[in-house]
Amino acid sequence: MALRRVRCGPVVGAPSWCAAPLPPEAADDDAVAARVALDAARATIAIRLAEGDHVYGLGAGAVGAPLRNGQQLRLMNRDTIFYGIEGATYASFPLIWVRGADDETQAFVLLSARPFDVDVGADAVRFVDAVGGPVAVDVVVADGPPADIAADLAGLLGTTPVPPAWALGFHQSRWSYRTAEDVVAVAEAARARDIPLDVVHLDIHMMDDYRVFTWHPRRFPEPAAMHRRLGELGVRTMAIVDPGVSTAPRTPVKDALAAVDGFLERHDGGPFEGKVWPGATVFPDFGKPGVVDVWARAHRALTDVGVAGFWNDMNDPVFHVGVVYDPLREDVVHADGAARVPHHERRNLYANEMAAATRQGLDAARPQERHFVVSRSGFLGIQRHAALWTGDNFSTWEQLEEGLHMVVHLGLSGVPLSGADIGGFGGRRGKYGIAKWKPPAELMVRWLELGALWPFCRVHSVLYGPAQEPWSFSAATTTLARRILRRRYRLLALWSTLAREAHETGLPLVRPLWFHDEVPRRHGDLASRQFLVGRDLLAAPVLRDGARRRDVFLPEGRWLDTRDGVVHAAPAGGVVVDVEAPPGAPPLFLRAGSVIPWLSPGRNAEDTLRAPLTLELVAPSASSSATRIALDDGVSRAGHADLMVQASHDEARGTITVDIGVVDRGFTPAQRTVIVRLPPGFTSLRAGDGAESPIRPRLLDVHADDGRGGEVSEVEVPLVTSRLVAR
Repeated sequence: MALRRVRCGPVVGAPSWCAAPLPPEAADDDAVAARVALDAARATIAIRLAEGDHVYGLGAGAVGAPLRNGQQLRLMNRDTIFYGIEGATYASFPLIWVRGADDETQAFVLLSARPFDVDVGADAVRFVDAVGGPVAVDVVVADGPPADIAADLAGLLGTTPVPPAWALGFHQSRWSYRTAEDVVAVAEAARARDIPLDVVHLDIHMMDDYRVFTWHPRRFPEPAAMHRRLGELGVRTMAIVDPGVSTAPRTPVKDALAAVDGFLERHDGGPFEGKVWPGATVFPDFGKPGVVDVWARAHRALTDVGVAGFWNDMNDPVFHVGVVYDPLREDVVHADGAARVPHHERRNLYANEMAAATRQGLDAARPQERHFVVSRSGFLGIQRHAALWTGDNFSTWEQLEEGLHMVVHLGLSGVPLSGADIGGFGGRRGKYGIAKWKPPAELMVRWLELGALWPFCRVHSVLYGPAQEPWSFSAATTTLARRILRRRYRLLALWSTLAREAHETGLPLVRPLWFHDEVPRRHGDLASRQFLVGRDLLAAPVLRDGARRRDVFLPEGRWLDTRDGVVHAAPAGGVVVDVEAPPGAPPLFLRAGSVIPWLSPGRNAEDTLRAPLTLELVAPSASSSATRIALDDGVSRAGHADLMVQASHDEARGTITVDIGVVDRGFTPAQRTVIVRLPPGFTSLRAGDGAESPIRPRLLDVHADDGRGGEVSEVEVPLVTSRLVAR
C-alpha cells in the first residue's frame, strides 16, 4: 500500500529535508496507522507493537545488534567518543521497520528533525522529545513487501546519486598520512603487491595548522605534483573537511564567511566559538544566504590540484573536541529562513546541509563527472548528498559483528552506501580509544572479508597506533588480503549495477535475508549474521575468533557455493548447512537462476570495468526472470548500457537457452566479447545464425580465482543481442 500520513499536529507542509510532498492522510480504518499514538502531555509519540514484533532501522544506532528491540538511544547527532557515550549515535534516523511474527512488514517515519529519546519496549517504540517541548509531529506509514516499502520511502526521502566506480573500490586511510611522500608510498606499496586500490584518504595533517581547505606548506608543498604521481599509479584522493573554521589570520574561508555574516551565532548575535583541531573555531551557518555558495567554492583549493572527493568529519557538529558535553546546552542559534531558531531545531540537519554544499562544490568543479562524498553524521535524506560510515569504531571481534548490523540497519533507513572502518579505527570504547595496539592478523583478515562486501570499503586507523594497511601484517596476510580485495573487484559490475538500482528505486545494496526470502523465527538468530548483496549473493561472514567452520542458513531454493561449485537444495522453510570457512575463503553463495557478472580485476575500478567480462549462469532452472547488468565508464554522467540476460534450462533436451539483450543508453561497453559461464558438462553452443562453437571445460581454483572454485563450462561470444543454445 502507498505511503500515508498520520496527523499528530497541525499541517505545516513537507519538511525541507523531504524530497517530495507529503502523502495523503490515512483513512480512519487504516490498521497500520492505528498503531501510531500521540501523548502530547508527555511529549511522546508511540508506535504500538504486538507480541513477537521485530524492530529494525534507526540508522546505525548506538549499538550494532540485529534487532532494535530492548534498545534505548538518543536521536541526536554527536561524537560518541569511540561509542563510549551510552545511547549516543553519530547519525539520527527517526525511521523504523516493524516485522511481525506473520512476516507482515510496516515502516514508520517521524517527520521531525528534533532530538528524540527512543525506547524500544515490549509494547511500543516510544519517541520522547529530548527537549521536553510539545510534540506536533506527523508520522508517515507504509506496509507491503520490503522492496515496495523501500521504494516508497525513497520517493519521500530521495535516493542516492550514482557514484563513480572508484567510490566502490578499495579505500586506504589513516589518521594521518603526514606527508605527500607517505601518501604516494601507500599507493606504490599497493601496486608493488598487486593489491587493487582506488583511493587514499587525506586526514587533518594535510592542513596548515589544521585550517580547513589548506595544504601544509612543508608536508604537502606541491599537492598538484603529488596528484600527478598518484594519477600515474591509478589512485585518487579524498580529503577530510571539518566544519570548524579557525579564527586565526590567513584563513581564507573564514574571511569569505565573515563577508556574508555566515557564522553560527550566540543568542546575543555574536559568532559562536568552539574549540576543535585548530583551536578557537567558528562554524558556517548553512541556513544563512550565501553560505552554501561560499562553502562550495572553498573546495576549489583542493579540487584544483587533484582531490577527487571528500569525507566530512566532525560534522555533528563537534563544538569541543575530545570531551563529553551536552550540545543542547550550548549557546547556539541557527538561521531558518528569516527566523532564528535554537540549536536543537537544526542540529540533526547540519551534516546534511554541509554535505549538500560539498556536493555543490564538486559539481561546479567537475560538472561532467559523478562525485562521491562520505559523511560521519547525517539525518533522513543524507543519501541524496553523501554515503555514511559508522564513525569511530574499535578493533574487537564484537565491533566486527556490530558493523555488519549497522550497515544493514542503515540500508533500511534509506542509506544504501555505507560501511564501517575495516580493522577498527580505535583501540577500545571511550576516550582512550585514541591509542591502540595492532589488531590480530586473523581479525584483520575477517574484517577484510566482511568489509569487502560492504558498499563502502575502507581501512582506517588512529594516529596513535601501528600501521594497519592490509600488507603491513605478514606475507601470508598480504596474500589473503590480495585475494579478498581482488574478489571485490571481480564483482565490480554487480556493485555498479546495484548502485544504479539504488539510485532508481531506493533499494539497499546490503539487505537482510528476510528482505527477499522466508526466514523462520527458529533460524532468525543465525540468519541475522548473514546478509544479501542485492538479491542473489548470500554472504555468511566469520565473526568469531579461531572459527574455521560455520553454520549457514540457506532459504528455500538452490544455492551454489562459490568455493567449490556445489549446489545445495533447501526445502520450504530453508536448511542449515555446516561448511568450511578458512581465512580468505568465507562462505559465499549464489542464488540458482541468477546471472552474476565477473570482471578480471585490474589495478583500480576504471581498469577493471574495461577488463574481460564473464556472465555466470548460476544453476539455471526451467524458467527465470531476466537479470540486468549495468555497464558504464565509471566516471562520467554520459550514460550506460544495460545487459539483459535470461537463461532457461530444458533438462529433458539437455539444453540451456540464453537470451542476451544489449540496450544502449548512451554508452558502448569496452568489451566486444563476453565469456558465458555454464554449469559443467556442456560442450557446444549454437548461435542464432546456426554457427556452432565449442564450449571448454574449466576447473576453477578457489585460491587462484579469487574465491571462485569448482568445475564449469565456458565459451566466448560476441557481446551483441543474441539467442544462444548450449548443449
